[in-house]
Amino acid sequence: MDLALLLLQALLVFAVAFVYANLGLGGGLLFVPILLSTGVTESSVAVPISLTFTIATAASSVINHRRKGFVDFRLGGTLVAGALVGAVLGTVFTLVFLVDEVAFKGFFTIVLVIFGAYMLWDWLRNQRSVDEDDDAKITPPRKAGVTAATVGSGFLSGSMGIGGGLLNVPLMVYGLGRKTRKAIGTSSLLIIPTALVGFATYLVDLGLRPGGFAWPPDFVLIPLLFPVVFVGAYVGSRWGLRSLRTRPVALIFILVLFIAAAKLVYDLVA
Repeated sequence: MDLALLLLQALLVFAVAFVYANLGLGGGLLFVPILLSTGVTESSVAVPISLTFTIATAASSVINHRRKGFVDFRLGGTLVAGALVGAVLGTVFTLVFLVDEVAFKGFFTIVLVIFGAYMLWDWLRNQRSVDEDDDAKITPPRKAGVTAATVGSGFLSGSMGIGGGLLNVPLMVYGLGRKTRKAIGTSSLLIIPTALVGFATYLVDLGLRPGGFAWPPDFVLIPLLFPVVFVGAYVGSRWGLRSLRTRPVALIFILVLFIAAAKLVYDLVA
């Protein structure tokens, strides 16, 4: 193993975890390309590695957000069902290619742009307090609708190795009226079981392949870099909760939505 390359990977994933732990995102949006550009040659290997890193990021974020009362465990328990179903479907999609990848990425890009534009317009008008819950929106029909929508966030987690928070946070903010910080903390909570199911599905697939289970050599990065990601997310979220105001965090999240959409467009045309 190239020590210099490993140190570069450690530095990059630490930085990603530091920032993304403040946004309710697992970091897979960047973990996957980092892995693919630093020695991991197959996306079918990079995605499960990324899923373990998103677990580390989310777990650290939950620890710190919970201390501030920004994790809604009851709501997370309600929404996780849809996310878990989506995670299994997304993993199967990646392994079996039952869905056209170009069409899927194109659709997801449109969804991100719509969410991003709406959130930016709302942010510029400053008509909704990002620091207050709107309990009038917590109704059974809305909960059912958002739970169904989290199938999409779970699908993203399983298929692309990302945490799903790109959809979870806007769904909780606008669909259920949760304040931004609580949506971020609860989104991190949802990421953990979703990513675990996605990773477990990958392991099952490895075990069912002809010749029996074969551990990919690049999986050695999991025990090596998982602690780095965990520490990066822990330090980052602790600093962010202490030093960053909620409104700038909301703007950073919006910018990340547009960056994610731009990356998907680049992937489609490259």
